[in-house]
Amino acid sequence: MLKIHLQPPHGAHRRDWRWGLPSRDHARGIAATAIAIGLLFTAACGGESATPAPPTPAEPQIDLSKLELGNYSGVPQPLEKPIDEAQGRAVQAQRLANHIPLPMEIDTRLKHYSDTIPKVFTTINHQTMGSWVGSDLEPHKEALAGFVSGFTSAANSDAHLSLSVSLENRVLIFDSEASATSAMNTLVDSELAADPEKAIVAVPQFPNARAYQKANRQTLFSWYSTGQFIIFTAVWDHLSTELSTTDLPGMMDLVTKSLAAIPGRISEFKPASAQERDTLSPDWDGMLARTVPAINDQAPGLTVPGVYDRHGGLQISRQAEFDRTLFEDAGVDRVGFNGGYLYRARDTAAAIAVTNRHATFTKFYRKVSSPPALPIARCYELKNPTSKTRMRYYCSVNFDRYAADISANQLEDAYQRISAQYALLANGK
Repeated sequence: MLKIHLQPPHGAHRRDWRWGLPSRDHARGIAATAIAIGLLFTAACGGESATPAPPTPAEPQIDLSKLELGNYSGVPQPLEKPIDEAQGRAVQAQRLANHIPLPMEIDTRLKHYSDTIPKVFTTINHQTMGSWVGSDLEPHKEALAGFVSGFTSAANSDAHLSLSVSLENRVLIFDSEASATSAMNTLVDSELAADPEKAIVAVPQFPNARAYQKANRQTLFSWYSTGQFIIFTAVWDHLSTELSTTDLPGMMDLVTKSLAAIPGRISEFKPASAQERDTLSPDWDGMLARTVPAINDQAPGLTVPGVYDRHGGLQISRQAEFDRTLFEDAGVDRVGFNGGYLYRARDTAAAIAVTNRHATFTKFYRKVSSPPALPIARCYELKNPTSKTRMRYYCSVNFDRYAADISANQLEDAYQRISAQYALLANGK
């Protein structure tokens, strides 16, 4: 396999945790965190109001010296440049995400986001590209040397996978248009040579796309080169699989819609050169410096730490349909993602609204006491702590125009993490 490893330098600060792709063990923790945080966000009703906006709430008086932070830092550490080349590549994928259409923009049925697919990737292999890519790419590493990084935008049409149609669009960045075109042909040729059961399929509206379908599998794959990018689209019709039927026109419709929507949007993004990547800060408006880092099983979610705009933040949301309206109403313009989520809203009142609407819990959770020195934090515990798919504790807090959510498997750690998160926000003002 072609691999571009993301290993932080020896002795790196814990804030630099796993800028690369998580291992399988970490991926399980990542998926657990992501699924659990996603379950916290439930739909709420909202609408226009003719009444005047309430006055901005006064900032509560919290004695930072009394907060128990454990080993976490409460002082923001500026991130002026990438810690290594790999991190610089990952930042490009995160910036790209701000331009990729959401699955629900491609097809309104696609509202259920996947909890198991890595978002940011800097390698091309089975783990980052899914089982869709099955050939050995190691012999082609020179042909793929221009690869920089990529981002995955994916969703399902139903909460129950067996009843859904899944769409995955992976956009890969290359260092030049020529590299992208050559790599696309190399990848497709490798896949077709490795599996003779894959039949070539034409995409009528996009003759330059190279698509194929595997016999007796309700899947359709498409590769399309545009500028410095490759758009890899994978469609899986799980419902047809259950019914032992085939709906090639339906799968082709999703491929066609994807190729009609994505190229124009991503053309607005201009990838940085290798030299620019080495100096471009991975932080944006100091969001990562204000976000408590992830360690061990307190993994941050389905992607590496990064900062997104409002649209990109929906790419990593577990309730994108709900957050789409919420972010607009609250004026959210930055979403930081590290050991939890950090949202920058229009003002204090809007940040409080984000927390209030994200903290609408289901019957699976019960409220627990807040950290003694941070009574404004809200903390909850999973009623069934033996669950392997959800983190046990969740806390949220506000400061100024920021709202933050964290998770942990130990209550003491949850207290320390949310306290550190508050201190980072207070000290970063």
